Amino acid sequence: MSMLATGTLCGVAHAQDTPVIAADQEDIVVTATKRADGQSVQDVGMAITAFGGDQLESNFVRSLQNLSYDVPNVQLEATGNQPGYANFSIRGQGVNSTIPSIEPTVGVFVDGVYMGVSAGLVLDNFDLEGVEVLRGPQGLLFGKNVTGGAVLLRTTTPGQTLRVAGRVAVETGLNVIASGLVSGDVTPSFPPAGIRAGPFCCA
Repeated sequence: MSMLATGTLCGVAHAQDTPVIAADQEDIVVTATKRADGQSVQDVGMAITAFGGDQLESNFVRSLQNLSYDVPNVQLEATGNQPGYANFSIRGQGVNSTIPSIEPTVGVFVDGVYMGVSAGLVLDNFDLEGVEVLRGPQGLLFGKNVTGGAVLLRTTTPGQTLRVAGRVAVETGLNVIASGLVSGDVTPSFPPAGIRAGPFCCA
């Protein structure tokens, strides 16, 4: 059991993930097809489940493990013997190992960068713009190590407005986990940038 508390000084609106898009909701855009302008999740011709940033926050998604019950035929679990090591399985394709030389069958990409090892993937996911879970082989678009599928994470793009946000989670066993960020303009000659810190954990 866990309790989450979040706070921000500058709200950012994100898309919602629903089977039917209501009139007052923005259609969620996915980047899995690698098109420059993205595509609506309802127009993508592949087995995909997408989550917007607002939905991740409202569902108290602190790590990818929390999405295991929301995506069919997907288990996003830890190995159980090493903290932070992923044992991701999609449609029965998965590798349960903490040995770095053993490559996974489910690829994880953060802002388009492939995470080559399973270590560090089951940790606090703070300030995400969206998560896309692709089921089935994805070698055509993402290369090797995606026999089972792929998990794409997009962090929030820094804007010109100063933004400060934080999150604190209190879990069973009195574990306290905190994360924070600061983003905005650094100097007029550089594009907006952001700094994320965490998770910091103590018992």
